[in-house]
Amino acid sequence: MKLGRRLVAVAATVVLGTPFGAIHAAAAPAGYPISGIDVSAFQDTIDWAGVAAGGAKFAYIRASEQQGIADATFAANYQGAKANGLYAGAYHRARPDVSGGKAQADYLVDHSGYVEDGRTFPPMLDIEWPRSNWPGLDACYNMTPAQLTAWIRDFVTEVTARTGVLAMIYTNPNWWNPCTANDTTFGAYPLFNSGYLPSPPPPPAGWATWTLWQYSNSGTLPGDQDVFNGDYLALARLAGGTPFGLRAHANGKYVTADNGGSSPLIANRTAVSAWERYDQVDAGGGYIALRSHANGKYVTAQNAGNGPLLAQATVIAAWEKFTVVVNPDASVSLRSFANGKYVTAENGGTSALIANRTAIGGWEQFDEVLPAALVSLKAKANGLFVTADDGGSSPLIANRTAVSTWELFDQVDAGNGYLGLKARANGRYVTAENAGAAALIANRTAVSTWESFRAVVNLDASVSLLALADGRYVTAASGTPLIASSPTAGTSQQFRDTVR
Repeated sequence: MKLGRRLVAVAATVVLGTPFGAIHAAAAPAGYPISGIDVSAFQDTIDWAGVAAGGAKFAYIRASEQQGIADATFAANYQGAKANGLYAGAYHRARPDVSGGKAQADYLVDHSGYVEDGRTFPPMLDIEWPRSNWPGLDACYNMTPAQLTAWIRDFVTEVTARTGVLAMIYTNPNWWNPCTANDTTFGAYPLFNSGYLPSPPPPPAGWATWTLWQYSNSGTLPGDQDVFNGDYLALARLAGGTPFGLRAHANGKYVTADNGGSSPLIANRTAVSAWERYDQVDAGGGYIALRSHANGKYVTAQNAGNGPLLAQATVIAAWEKFTVVVNPDASVSLRSFANGKYVTAENGGTSALIANRTAIGGWEQFDEVLPAALVSLKAKANGLFVTADDGGSSPLIANRTAVSTWELFDQVDAGNGYLGLKARANGRYVTAENAGAAALIANRTAVSTWESFRAVVNLDASVSLLALADGRYVTAASGTPLIASSPTAGTSQQFRDTVR
């Protein structure tokens, strides 16, 4: 993917069997505990179970390159990474001199299998020096800065149009700055910065910081060695995930992966911080797994359910699978695949969580609570963003292709497992007008019953909003305002909530 791989491609024809790691190996940089890799066909067959066991939490995998060339190893690598619990994303090795940015972006999206499942990184553009076996090109592909920036813009704009997310851009300041004439207009896109240095290189022009950093082209794991600039919560957000807290009905307290995940789960916290956040990951067959933000590991029902729940697994197996049961009051219960029993906050929450109940009572009920955040909502019904139209003077409707002020909402705790949405358009709270009989509109100065919603996290990490006003789910029907009208949560009642 990078300059180092270009050198390997040449050297391999001369020194057969020269290890990739011989070119540049470096120890993982201090201060960045979340590591990952990026790979392509150059790595051939990869032991993804070993990668997960080695500590990797994410992987970018080449799906395509140049003009219509697919990576033959992509499907196996992509599936292998996800099957072993890694966040995964697909990338395209650009060659802007052979075809347009839109065409190459379309090829990437067509072959990447991008899905909004809370586990998939944005599609990535790899734009850097030409390979040495692409003859007749200077460092900037014989293109002017204006031509290159126009090509890059066509690529990333098409990715957003096709997927609804901002593309990741992989580059290096030593290439970007001279070849784009220090263009500063791409700073909103997440940056994958490259530089084989002891500390992160300065971002290219336009970026204030970096999201991923490739610090070496070899190390203890296959492929290029990378780190993430943030915590597990931020990593989940990059993948479009919806981290949430679990509040036990047994005592009204939040479930924590105590001692950074080294102690069993227990409901003993009064607020949601990193140890109290979880991602709901699709485990297949109607089951989910819970990934703890305390340590990035999956919650397991130890000893086939005979031991307490503990965030200790790096991959999802039988003991890490749960069925989510949505109760009549919109709380949830978890039934362990390990023994078919329900998870309880034992002894009224004073003891660790354990899967040992055959029926659901108060101790087996939990609220899924989303922490305070600035969010946008994209309706699954039509792939468009919800807006407080006309600066909040008109009802909410899902009809925007991009996010600006009117499409941003502050998510606040409304108590008892409910949240309120405060529109940035006018600073007012969204209400299910007329006790839910009329469309949602941002016109209230405080949160009461009509302004309270429960966020129900679905299996694909989307969110449905259950209105306290009438006990019905908010629906986004094509071309009409949002209204709390549905007794069930189907596609029209599901939203992707992106934390800004």
